[in-house]
Amino acid sequence: MRAEPVIYKKLEASPNEIALLKAYVGDRPTWRNPHHPWRVDPKFKLTGVPTLIHWENDAVKGRLEDHEAHIENKIEALVADK
Repeated sequence: MRAEPVIYKKLEASPNEIALLKAYVGDRPTWRNPHHPWRVDPKFKLTGVPTLIHWENDAVKGRLEDHEAHIENKIEALVADK
């Protein structure tokens, strides 16, 4: 996975206190099921992996989908204090 090392690098470099929760989606056939629990959950609605979601006070403040979760400046912007 090309995004994982970039994600860890950017989160470790952030001056903010960040909790990273890593959730397993299963093997490829399991994940491809359109009724996968992470796909249909109203809070997550995942369409790809990895997906980074910035939660604050029980609300989604931002997210990076699988096609952008490896882009350093987007990760920085997602975790920056606003």
